[in-house]
Amino acid sequence: MQLCAEARAVAGSSCLIALCLCLLVVQGCRPARETLPALKLTHEVSPQPPRVGHVRVTLKLTDSSGKPITRAGLSIEGYMSHPGMKPIAASVAESEPGSYVSEIDLAMAGDWVFIVHIQLPGQVSVDRQFEIKGVLPA
Repeated sequence: MQLCAEARAVAGSSCLIALCLCLLVVQGCRPARETLPALKLTHEVSPQPPRVGHVRVTLKLTDSSGKPITRAGLSIEGYMSHPGMKPIAASVAESEPGSYVSEIDLAMAGDWVFIVHIQLPGQVSVDRQFEIKGVLPA
């Protein structure tokens, strides 16, 4: 009986050591965290106040010094703030240096959350989020 208890203790210790080693290996296999560039994304929505239907979203993308970021690839996804709603997606086009425009069809009144996927020159990807609160019925 004493032998079984000692064997369980050794096996438990061995499992704990093996788990710790696995965690170290997994942590060591992660790529180094890339430093993302400091950028600022602002948005304007028209018409104001926003209503169900087509809205125009203008996005301004600048670096930390306020210089426009040009030739970035942007796409946008919109979600209602409550679960169960299908997300919407829209294309974004650069209209002038650092200014990007998207036409979005808001299907419902309420609060919306948008995620902007930004592909910067040089293959760096960044996501930013903004909200449009209080979209009114048509």
